[in-house]
Amino acid sequence: MALALVINMDYPIDYETYSTEEIIVIVEFLSMLEQYASNHATVDKQTLLNKYERYREILNNLSEEKRIDRAFSQTTNIPIYKTMQSLIKSS
Repeated sequence: MALALVINMDYPIDYETYSTEEIIVIVEFLSMLEQYASNHATVDKQTLLNKYERYREILNNLSEEKRIDRAFSQTTNIPIYKTMQSLIKSS
């Protein structure tokens, strides 16, 4: 039996630019960030920080990070950079 991966296509990712593995990492990070924003207690901060680090390694492009941050913030009201900077400062 094959496992099916369901990806939230609402995330502001250029799905043609990244490999399947990279998309999975990006989606996992964004999903965990949404979870963290709604309920801090359910998310392990270190895991989220690790996913953020991997997310930034994959993007490796400040303009792409800003584009995704703007689009993600518009749809979720969660600014990626500000949220992660706040988490880093509190750790």
